[in-house]
Amino acid sequence: FWLKPIWRKLERKPQAGDPPPKEEACEAAEMAEVPASEVPQAEKDELFCAYAAMILKDSELDITEDKLNTLIKAAGGSIDSFFPPLFAKMCQGKDI
Repeated sequence: FWLKPIWRKLERKPQAGDPPPKEEACEAAEMAEVPASEVPQAEKDELFCAYAAMILKDSELDITEDKLNTLIKAAGGSIDSFFPPLFAKMCQGKDI
């Protein structure tokens, strides 16, 4: 996973007086290692909409069907036509 080397560089070295480390069931990187070819198209469509909505929110823009479509197309994506209006409607009036 591409973030693993970055996480390792950012890890803080233990200091005197630190509590003992907690044991984790598995590393987060292991849970997310799925080839893009194995992700179902419906999940990809949902992710495109979610990421586009976060970009719009961070840019302090309204989350609309047209803006979602514009961002997704600019990213080289193509999704089922019912997702952007559904996602835009779902986001209306929500504190995202």
